[in-house]
Amino acid sequence: MHGRENHGHAGLDLQPFVRNRYFYGQLLDVQHFDLEQAYFKQKISLAHRLVSGYGVVCGLDVRLCDDGRSVCVEPGIALDKLGREIIVPSRSAHVALPPAAPEYDHAHEQEGCECEHGTYVQVCVCFHECATDPAPVLTSECDTERCAPSAIRERYKIELRKGRAKDPEAVCSLNDVVSGGHLSYDALATWITRACRPLPDDPCIPIANVRLATEEGKCEAADVDITIRPIVYTNDLLYELILCVISNGQDRPHGGKY
Repeated sequence: MHGRENHGHAGLDLQPFVRNRYFYGQLLDVQHFDLEQAYFKQKISLAHRLVSGYGVVCGLDVRLCDDGRSVCVEPGIALDKLGREIIVPSRSAHVALPPAAPEYDHAHEQEGCECEHGTYVQVCVCFHECATDPAPVLTSECDTERCAPSAIRERYKIELRKGRAKDPEAVCSLNDVVSGGHLSYDALATWITRACRPLPDDPCIPIANVRLATEEGKCEAADVDITIRPIVYTNDLLYELILCVISNGQDRPHGGKY
């Protein structure tokens, strides 16, 4: 659209933005209205992707259902790896778990191997759009359909994928930024000057690992591990972390807000 490359997710790469320039007597058509929406959507997504980062914002707990053979996802919000908001407004439908069936890609004797594709699945939440609200197409063209979707509903979908999602590595990547109690701005500027994160091939967010039961057995609550999910470090969360550091573990209200 207007010189912007399409890498499968138009408008989320590092290309200049284009917006409408209205003038009196201008003929507006579908292209102009699409451009108007795309401009703001792309701006928001870019800020989410490169400023806030991806992961779970709040909620989205993964719970084992009473049958021990399915899981559901509680309400919550996430930002996917393209910066799009994923909103789960109510508890999701039950997602059936397959029985355990080990299918290793390589010899499984090495110590600490966690690939076990047939023993684990990862629960992922993905952004999903649905065309909805069909309306009559008011045109005289002979080859035009009588109805067309008049709205796009932003929804979500839950996917199960073989294997385990990796545990987040909670290690510092800002080498030599803090030394002797002082911040090295030179080191910080060097770190931030690295290339911007590229667009990922898979924008979905893993929110839990589930250890599968055999065909005869059932999963237990302890088989669901939500600690592998990436987290969006909001300003409130960062403020909480600062208060935890300076309070030496003393009891206090939740950030003074709640």
